[in-house]
Amino acid sequence: MTPSTLSALRRLLFFTQPEAAALIGNVTERSWQFWERGDRPIPQDVADKIESLIEWRSNAVQAFHDQLEEAQAAQEGGEQESVRLLWYDTVDDWATLNDREPILFRPHQSAVAQLCAEYGCIAVRFDAPAYRAWLGDRLDSEMMRGLWAGGQ
Repeated sequence: MTPSTLSALRRLLFFTQPEAAALIGNVTERSWQFWERGDRPIPQDVADKIESLIEWRSNAVQAFHDQLEEAQAAQEGGEQESVRLLWYDTVDDWATLNDREPILFRPHQSAVAQLCAEYGCIAVRFDAPAYRAWLGDRLDSEMMRGLWAGGQ
C-alpha cells in the first residue's frame, strides 16, 4: 500500500488522522502522518486492517443496494418513497446499540453518504431521547431503528 493510497482510503472511510491512528494503527497521530507522507513504511497489519474496513463498507453498500432492488421489484411500478437511513453524529450514539464496534462508526457514515448520493436516500439524524421515547418498552434493534427513521 502506498502512502497516498493509505490517505485516500482513510478519507473514504471518513477517519481523521487522529482517529485512524488510534483505532486502526493503535499509534500516535505523528506515526500515522509519517506513513501518509512516506517517511516510514506502512505496517502490513495496518494495511490489512484498513482494507478490511473498506471491504466492510463495500459489503454494507452492496447489501443495501440488493435490498433496495428487491423492494423496488416488489412495488412493481408504484410510487417510490424516499428511503431513510440513520445518521449518527457521534460514536457514542452509534455505540448505543449492543455489539457495535466503535471502529465501524466512520465507515458506516461513509456508506450512508454514498447511498444518499447514489440513490437519493434521506439521512435521518439519530436523536437518542426521541428514539427512546418512541421505542418505549420494545427491544432496541437495527430493525427498530430503521422503523423509527422511516417515520421521521
